[in-house]
Amino acid sequence: MVENVLQVFQNKVTLPQTKRFLSNEEINILAERYGTPLYFIDEKTLHDKLVELHHAYKKFQGDVKIAYSVKANFNPSVLKTFMKDGITFDLTSLGELYFIKRLNGVPENIIYTSVTEELDEYIEVLKNGIRRIVVSSYYGFVNLSKAASIVNIRPKIMVRINPEVGVKAGVRASYKNGKFGVPFNGGKIDSAYFIVKSIFSNPLLDFEGFHFHLGSQITNFICYVNALERLNSLINKLKKVINNFSITTLDIGGGTPVFYNHPVPAPDEIASIYIQKLNNLVSNHGNFTLMIESGRFLVAESSILISKIVNTKEYNDHKIIILDTGYHLLLDAALLKQQYPQEAIPCKNDIYKMNIESKGNPSVKNIHLAGRLCDTLDVFPISKVSDLSCATIGNYVLFYNIGAYSLVFNMPFHCQTKPPVLMKTIDNDFKLIRKGTSYEELFIEEGGQIA
Repeated sequence: MVENVLQVFQNKVTLPQTKRFLSNEEINILAERYGTPLYFIDEKTLHDKLVELHHAYKKFQGDVKIAYSVKANFNPSVLKTFMKDGITFDLTSLGELYFIKRLNGVPENIIYTSVTEELDEYIEVLKNGIRRIVVSSYYGFVNLSKAASIVNIRPKIMVRINPEVGVKAGVRASYKNGKFGVPFNGGKIDSAYFIVKSIFSNPLLDFEGFHFHLGSQITNFICYVNALERLNSLINKLKKVINNFSITTLDIGGGTPVFYNHPVPAPDEIASIYIQKLNNLVSNHGNFTLMIESGRFLVAESSILISKIVNTKEYNDHKIIILDTGYHLLLDAALLKQQYPQEAIPCKNDIYKMNIESKGNPSVKNIHLAGRLCDTLDVFPISKVSDLSCATIGNYVLFYNIGAYSLVFNMPFHCQTKPPVLMKTIDNDFKLIRKGTSYEELFIEEGGQIA
């Protein structure tokens, strides 16, 4: 059954369309007003992706909650949009906690998953009312125990496991001897078996359940089946040594893929592969809340980057298109060779275009999309669905599905400033949600006034 479903996914030939929530006229008006590069975020898409992901698990025999991984995009307006939907937030730093606090986020709707798991960090987290915490090491368990004693608060602990299963993904997070989580067994203190037993022997802590994350942009979802089977074995083992052992929450992380260059299945198609395994866990071990964690899937399709073509040059059958942006605004293009869908559209400003624009050479076969940075890596991979037929000087190039990580990876390389961010609201209005920075502000930020 699973193999047949996967084969259908792999045989798909129809490429999904990119999300266009702006008209050419709107782009021209707003780009002229705010300049380029310019980010746009669509509030309705944020809401729709959340509903789509939640609906995918409707056949789960229990409660389902969606957790947004704040690291993907921590713009305050994005966070406020998700707060309206009552979403849970997955945090991994005190900085992210500060953002949620400033927006009056509810502590009950927060999961805190640290990588460093320091004592002072846990003290601060507990003092801010966070009660659900994921530990990823024995050292983290010890520090959380100390913090609970110091603050006199009883937290609920989830243990992050590393299922050590094979994962086919854009970015793998589960593999043998991996950075994240702990293995099921192994005879060491850094194992899920040992840490769970330690939690149950500590009167200051409550055991909540398990957490795992297999990767980002997963392409073969058998890894979930394998991970859940291994987790079932661990639970059976723990039930033999811990009286009345049970879990109240299982967080299976993210990995739901977003379209860039290759077809991807919808969330309900993905869930269909392993939903029975999840329901078997309920049948075997009792009811629990299923937590689906997502960053990229919830925000990627909500956003577009608008850039202007400022130069072109042609050699033989090659055309190089030079933009006024670079990988400092789309870092995954350089780090992961992310093939964002792109589209060139006309600019209505004829004064700018004058007579210098390229008239287009019908013999040109190879298009290269280059950024403004003095770096060989500053060339954007082109998606199969990109349309650059209108790529002439003065026109705009739209980058689609850039809502995850692009804004948070912005860098001041070459003294580049952060561009403005606009949001198209549910009411079809436009509002500025992040002001662009000036050279003077960057100068001051970099210590110019104290030099």
